[in-house]
Amino acid sequence: MNAKARQADTKGAAKPPGRKQLREREASQRRNAMLAAVRKLLQKGGVQAVTMRAVADAVGASTTMVYALFPDKAALIAQSVDRDLKKLSRHLLEASEGEGGATGKLRRVAHAYVAHGIAHPLQYRLVFMERRPPSAIEDSSIEQGNVSEDAYALVCALVAGMLDEHGMALAQQEVETVAQMVWESLHGLVALRICTGDDPWINRQGVPEHLDLMLDVLLQGIVARWQGPGAPRV
Repeated sequence: MNAKARQADTKGAAKPPGRKQLREREASQRRNAMLAAVRKLLQKGGVQAVTMRAVADAVGASTTMVYALFPDKAALIAQSVDRDLKKLSRHLLEASEGEGGATGKLRRVAHAYVAHGIAHPLQYRLVFMERRPPSAIEDSSIEQGNVSEDAYALVCALVAGMLDEHGMALAQQEVETVAQMVWESLHGLVALRICTGDDPWINRQGVPEHLDLMLDVLLQGIVARWQGPGAPRV
């Protein structure tokens, strides 16, 4: 190979990563290892088991290094479950796609939420049944308001659409209150099914039938509450 050919071959070859890229890659790997350690600590001992020292020991690092990547324990815990929340959000967004109005989409999302929670009980317990310290919004890796990552924003949007279908324009706070009522009802169903399972003391319908009936009562009650007597069925 002559000099010109070698020069051309060198130009075409990929450049090795620079020091900055290597540092960023190493930091990302450390972050992921720490978040994985937090999940294990949560599963074994709950929130009380998570300390900056425990995370540092789990990954063979110093507490200084943990603090360099995460501002506090609350941010560590929040980001450790962000992946699960993003996965749930994408799942619910997919369920909302397709034909039909906002009410129909809200019902499909409700069924998707309940089915996902019951199918993944350990994950659901970790994300929604383990009390976590409050963390700042900016410490989360989830983009607030992005319905592909923020499931709460998706539910709020669908609730607003459902209310609009019935000619109701509520203030944002009221929309969010209704969305919280919907989510709280779904959570109650999932949590009880996970905790009590097939308890012989409770004579239950199947989950889909039970959920459909609950949605009938809940959504009709919401419309009647804000639209008044004689509100049409939802």
